[in-house]
Amino acid sequence: MLKRFFDARGFVAAFLLMITISACSTFGVPTPETFNQNLAVSVAANTSVRETATTLLQAGKISAADAENVLKQTDVAREGLNVARSLSGTDLASAQGRLEAVSAALKAMQAYLAAKQAVK
Repeated sequence: MLKRFFDARGFVAAFLLMITISACSTFGVPTPETFNQNLAVSVAANTSVRETATTLLQAGKISAADAENVLKQTDVAREGLNVARSLSGTDLASAQGRLEAVSAALKAMQAYLAAKQAVK
């Protein structure tokens, strides 16, 4: 399964997923409205960031240290998403705040990886 993400097709798929998620509102695709929809988008973005970092490492676009740092950050993001999910049943406002913070961090990681991918 992971072997698929190490070739050019896997990289392209991960990169396209990252662009699709960030471009949804630009092209008129409905943006997520509920907490659960936003959570699902953030989980997908977290997965996309991990896969893109692995692919960029394999392509020599980022160093092992950069890839390790991104993966550690996605681990923290996943923990934040889990906390947001658990809070959603009792304190939706806090859960939403946590989710927004994690989403902002994921967008920053996506931008970083997109910049690294563009470098030849």
